[in-house]
Amino acid sequence: MIETWKKYETIIKTLVLFIAWPLFYWLMPEIGEKAIEPSYTTEAVISLVLAAGFIVYILPLLVAGADSFRMFITSPIFKRRWGKFKTLKRGYYAFILIIALFVVSLFAEFLINGNAIMVKYKGEYHFTLFKFISARTFGMRGYGMPNYRMLKDLLKVRNNERAERVKTGTANDEDRQYAQWGDDWVWLTLYPYSPLESLLDELPTRPPHPPTWLTGEWRKAYVEESLYTLPETLPTPEEITSKFKRPEWVDLEPAQLYLQMAHAGLLELKPEVRQPGTFQHILGTDDRGRDVFARMVYGFRTSLSFALLVTFFCYLIGITIGALLGFYGGKFDIIMQRFVEIWSAMPFLYTVMIFAAIMIPNFWMLVMILVIFKWMGMTYYIRAEFLREKSRDYVSAARAIGCTDGAIIFRHILPNSLTPVISFAPFAVVADIGALVSLDFLGFGLPAPTPSWGELLGQGLGNLTKPWLILSPMLAMFLTLLLVSFIGEAIREAFDPKQYSRLR
Repeated sequence: MIETWKKYETIIKTLVLFIAWPLFYWLMPEIGEKAIEPSYTTEAVISLVLAAGFIVYILPLLVAGADSFRMFITSPIFKRRWGKFKTLKRGYYAFILIIALFVVSLFAEFLINGNAIMVKYKGEYHFTLFKFISARTFGMRGYGMPNYRMLKDLLKVRNNERAERVKTGTANDEDRQYAQWGDDWVWLTLYPYSPLESLLDELPTRPPHPPTWLTGEWRKAYVEESLYTLPETLPTPEEITSKFKRPEWVDLEPAQLYLQMAHAGLLELKPEVRQPGTFQHILGTDDRGRDVFARMVYGFRTSLSFALLVTFFCYLIGITIGALLGFYGGKFDIIMQRFVEIWSAMPFLYTVMIFAAIMIPNFWMLVMILVIFKWMGMTYYIRAEFLREKSRDYVSAARAIGCTDGAIIFRHILPNSLTPVISFAPFAVVADIGALVSLDFLGFGLPAPTPSWGELLGQGLGNLTKPWLILSPMLAMFLTLLLVSFIGEAIREAFDPKQYSRLR
């Protein structure tokens, strides 16, 4: 890798600059009303300076670090440790499961989405998953995006009516054209609900709606909305005893009797009420009528992506500074150690509150803030590893043959110092997931209506009588953090230095 980098360094830097410049410009946070009016020229210059700094300072470190990591994972001792990790079934299966779930969540738009994947209408195919098409294009009312679930039912009815007219000999010109076009159809996703789509027009009661398989909760909601049809006459004691098999209801007042009958499912719903299917919304909806399961899946992707990015950049900075401290030592080590200690004492939450007051928080801004305040932890471990390793004979041999400090740090010492990095990474991911959930819960995290576990927890706290609303994100967090903890436990045991000590 290093040889390829040196051979094509100018070409690689040029390509990365053309990619990094628009990327940094796109990631520039939106300025609030209290700040100075933003200028596109200023933002372009700032993003160009950031991209140039990335090329000059960060990219070489990334290449050197990636080469050290490659040497580490291809070493014989790592292969033995990986074999040991695979024998720890609980951690290994948790690792496979969490990776599989994360990869599947990356394609959530193709599996869980209110937009259809494809629509065939009048012989033409429309790819609608990532494209806006007006409802009038498909013969519906309105100029906005169509409800593809309703469109599917509508096209099915039209196909049946058209087939009936052809069968009875009353087909019109358009019906005869459909003989060549074929029937219209809508290809929906596996779970056809979007995390941002309100379902108030499709569900009969007020949100938050319970999971559709909780029949008892739905009956209570129907009672609250007075959606049951009461019988014309009050049931007699004989009917209650013989027909309903509930003798304990005989002495109840009429209001209480009807309430018990409604909860038991013995009353008919009003004709205009459209009852949802059993597994239509498996986790119900939130207080704005949005599907909770869809928001949970997208929130899982957001949380895990956030944690992985924060962990990566924290380790990048922490490993670099810790390596320099441990390798050079002396006054540089003493001065920088004091700086790290002072910086680690900075209040994190107050800084987030200040940023949220003057800027609109977004994903990358929160990543940057957490990286700024969380890179110090790994610095101490890498510093200790370098202080131990730099006195080894192989470092002296590298100096004797004329290796530069950079080559000694990244090609010789760092591959032998990555054990704490691998061991602590799962626990850092757990902490970063918890940090994002906490910020979202407090209102300083991702802006609405971004799907977030913390935002769902906040809704659950405000709707304690709707237990499914708070249990869903809590259970998802518990399982995710449990799986990652299993991985960390297995890695810690597999990378235990006592397993491959020279004294054994």
